[in-house]
Amino acid sequence: MAGKKKTERTKIWLLGGEKGGMGKSMVGRVCAEQLLAAKVPFHLVDADASTPNVGLTYAKELYTGFRERVAAAPTLAAGNSPSTATLDRQIVFSGDASTYLQADRILTLAEQQDVLVVLPSQVAGYVKRWLDDNDVVGMLAEPSNTIDVVHFFVSNGTNESIELFKDSVESSKGKIPHVLVLNRGAATDIDWRWFDWDELVAKYLASYGFESIVIPELLLDPAVKTKILDGNIQFGDALKAEWMPKPSVRRLNKWLKEATQALASTKYFDCHPNYSFEVEATVESTGEKAAA
Repeated sequence: MAGKKKTERTKIWLLGGEKGGMGKSMVGRVCAEQLLAAKVPFHLVDADASTPNVGLTYAKELYTGFRERVAAAPTLAAGNSPSTATLDRQIVFSGDASTYLQADRILTLAEQQDVLVVLPSQVAGYVKRWLDDNDVVGMLAEPSNTIDVVHFFVSNGTNESIELFKDSVESSKGKIPHVLVLNRGAATDIDWRWFDWDELVAKYLASYGFESIVIPELLLDPAVKTKILDGNIQFGDALKAEWMPKPSVRRLNKWLKEATQALASTKYFDCHPNYSFEVEATVESTGEKAAA
């Protein structure tokens, strides 16, 4: 995709959650779908070397290439792992000194266009070190800086996940903007109402001027949902597919509208053109006139 002019501001969206099972890949697919539909030039970095599902869906050629090269590679040298073999090509976050600096390419890419970074689980320490060593907090404070960084932290609403969110915020002393993403589709049996009642969480968010959004659960026929996700089919393509049952199209369309509007409400993402607030307002206005 064409890059932006150097004078324009660009964004780095860090999409994390630290624990597995939070639904980072699902939220990452929504983000990529939204950016693609809005025709926003962006580079996708799926830092999960083992299962880069977002990359395989929205940057298929690049991430399929990673996997093909690893599969075709000769026997690895003693002490190397399959994931290590990909690090010279695929950006990941690791404690391996020989590959640690590869993540700096994210900042280089962001000089020209927006970058969506999907983080795997259990890399908070590596990410914090990377942010510290690059003095990202200092960079954000520089008057000449044209790169914005925001961390979308995906949570399943449990106390443990909320505490990890707080740790992430405190690691930069609140200097890197965070958005708490409550993913109601995450595998959990908690009563989500506890979050609505938790005044301490609300006060914590308010103290930094941060906010939370809700991504609803995608309830589809299991076979259809599996075909979309396991087949790495973009949501926009699935909505147009002839094999999609009409009830599934309506369900997916409604869910995508709610999810993309939640992201756009933060002002860090452009609206999906099919679900923009302006389009919705126009439809409502037209409906009122017709009723009159």
